[in-house]
Amino acid sequence: MSSSILPLYDAELDVQAYNIYQPLESILPYDLPKRNVDTVVEPAKPAAAMASPFAKKTAEPVLDTYCKACKKKFSNEPTFTNHLKSAKHIANEKKLKPTSRGPANNQKIAVHPKVQEALSMLDQAEKSDDPTVALTTCWTQAQTLYALKRPQYTEKALRMLVDLINTSPTTTFSSAQITSFLYNARLALARLLCIYQQLDEARSVYLDALAGKWKLETPELLGIAGRIRTLSIQDLLNACDRLATKYLTRERNRTKPAPALTDANNSIASILCEAAHLFAQEGQKYLSTPPEHVAIVLYAACSLVCPFEPTSGITKDDIYYLMIQVYTSLEDLDYKIVDIYALDTGHVWHMFNALLIAIEIDDLVRAQTIETNLKELVYPDVQLLCSLYKQKTTLSIESDTLQQQLDFIILLLEQTQDPLVIRNQARKEQLDIIDRIRSCI
Repeated sequence: MSSSILPLYDAELDVQAYNIYQPLESILPYDLPKRNVDTVVEPAKPAAAMASPFAKKTAEPVLDTYCKACKKKFSNEPTFTNHLKSAKHIANEKKLKPTSRGPANNQKIAVHPKVQEALSMLDQAEKSDDPTVALTTCWTQAQTLYALKRPQYTEKALRMLVDLINTSPTTTFSSAQITSFLYNARLALARLLCIYQQLDEARSVYLDALAGKWKLETPELLGIAGRIRTLSIQDLLNACDRLATKYLTRERNRTKPAPALTDANNSIASILCEAAHLFAQEGQKYLSTPPEHVAIVLYAACSLVCPFEPTSGITKDDIYYLMIQVYTSLEDLDYKIVDIYALDTGHVWHMFNALLIAIEIDDLVRAQTIETNLKELVYPDVQLLCSLYKQKTTLSIESDTLQQQLDFIILLLEQTQDPLVIRNQARKEQLDIIDRIRSCI
């Protein structure tokens, strides 16, 4: 097992806010959680043997945080440990034992007893001839160690579990249970690595989890990502349909409603979205592929599966918006944004945006198709865009007439409740649209 650079102990880790055993809301596109990877030195384990992990538990020993030299009791282990390193404590220790030799700080720093027990159980699991017991122990102690804010030991437990399952051990668990162990361990490990900015490794583990559970094979996924710039949006969706074919075929062939989701980790839409967020970061490479390209593939796959999981709370519109965010960050791909907006021809606001962007980038071929879908609508702002498109095609823009139409729309927006496509948008969005139209006139 490779050595970890995660901290042994992270006193400030909020294990509730960063619960690696459930989808992390703090993993966002272009915004990831950032924990410090500086290692806090954990004291060496005492030589005394620990009780068997399979024996009945006895009462937990209480950690002594009273400093005899300073005659002061500390409320917790981290504060006590830091105190023992302070100049004041060292000076008091010297006064207490002026003739002692060696380091001034002779007071032993005790490892938290629960950490001792968890590590001992992991040691015994590693040596165990019973894979069933070993798997259970690794999973249980991974959760215990994370609750105790020991990232490095948590990583060790999760990797032990993954490595053990990869040896195809004979256990009393069913194949479905083994798959679940492996999937959940990989997700937890990926989130843990993400929190501490080990992004490439976190991404690889996420992809392993998606391949193992949902059969989204990594080589195929990365192959699609490598063609992001040349694939049309429809071709991208078709490729992702094939990528997620096992799940989609099962759901499309259902004759009864799918069982209710009881664990968010079992929501393919949630996990695809979470993994996509991790890849949606600027200025990086992942196996020679821009991670944003991988993010687009994952988002596109999510847009196909989310309708089958309405309880996940993720909609196609949500995913299209995220795809637009990523395409916006890439250069020279504005026409892809037009195509995403134009996917839903029944969504007037999306089609309105598609037409405006097509006009802005002088993509009159796409604009023609969109204008055909919109021209029968009577909204004044839609009619203004259609007029602007028509004048663009004839290279004869009547600026005064168009400006009068725009002024009329502003008047309607401010002094009436007449229907406008932009009326339901936030004020900032309304002003932005008006400015963009004015720039095109």
